[in-house]
Amino acid sequence: MKKIFIVAAVLSAPLFINGRDCKGGTCCPSQKTCNPVQKIATESCNTASNNNKVETKEIIQQAYSTVVKESGFVCEGGGCCGGGSDLSQQIGYTQQELEMFADANLGLGCGHPVSLGYIKEGDIVIDLGSGAGLDCFLAACKVGRTGKVIGVDMTQEMINKARANAQKYTMSNVEFRLGDIEALPVDSNSVDVIMSNCVINLAPNKKQVFKEAHRVLKSGGKMAVSDVVLLNQLTDAQRKDPKLLCACVSGAVLKEDYLGMLQQVGFEVTIIDEDKDINKKWFGNDELPISSLKFIAYKK
Repeated sequence: MKKIFIVAAVLSAPLFINGRDCKGGTCCPSQKTCNPVQKIATESCNTASNNNKVETKEIIQQAYSTVVKESGFVCEGGGCCGGGSDLSQQIGYTQQELEMFADANLGLGCGHPVSLGYIKEGDIVIDLGSGAGLDCFLAACKVGRTGKVIGVDMTQEMINKARANAQKYTMSNVEFRLGDIEALPVDSNSVDVIMSNCVINLAPNKKQVFKEAHRVLKSGGKMAVSDVVLLNQLTDAQRKDPKLLCACVSGAVLKEDYLGMLQQVGFEVTIIDEDKDINKKWFGNDELPISSLKFIAYKK
């Protein structure tokens, strides 16, 4: 479990670590001795980093698989986004929306991306991290019969739950695909709108997520996103807390870094809203330096 946090340490590692002179090379914090050859040391660190990213995803998959198996709201104390309580109405959903698709609401999220108003009839829409399908079904009502919504999730149990819900609610214009948002199972230049609700923060390589989003969007396409960002750095203890990883906290990055990555891959960003009280809503305190950012990113 502790290995997953080496990634962050590697990325910020100085050239002098724990009293070990790295001699101009790159030292992994976990290495007992420094490799004086920079190329070999760097390759060693990259291998550790890749392994840790895989482990991070496996931990997240396991956590959210449990949410499905135990009918949601089992993350008391912060084991998943939302903190284990159904706070959907506090983050923007109406009672009517929640009643309409009750079985698709697992109480996860930090906003209501569909309500940002950038989905219209006939659009092709992708939901990054679609869960049990709530946002997909709400978007499907907007795109109508001439549009389509594709939900992508890396957890098989979530995909199974969402597909069962689609049948229950007779949503013929919705499809769910098992996949990684860092490598979307979607054709290039084929999508009008991408939406995501408190999922990108869980991805180890957020810039790759944004590159993939840019790839699949048509020219002039948009991303409507609610996500957690950091307002200040976390403490070491917070960063190394596996529960906070799955709670959409310790995997988050600083707000300016997040927005910078979007701009680097070619997006223009407009911030719609920012909820700096999301930690109070989730955990009942203000100990975590996080906010829920709502924004639209436009493909140039």
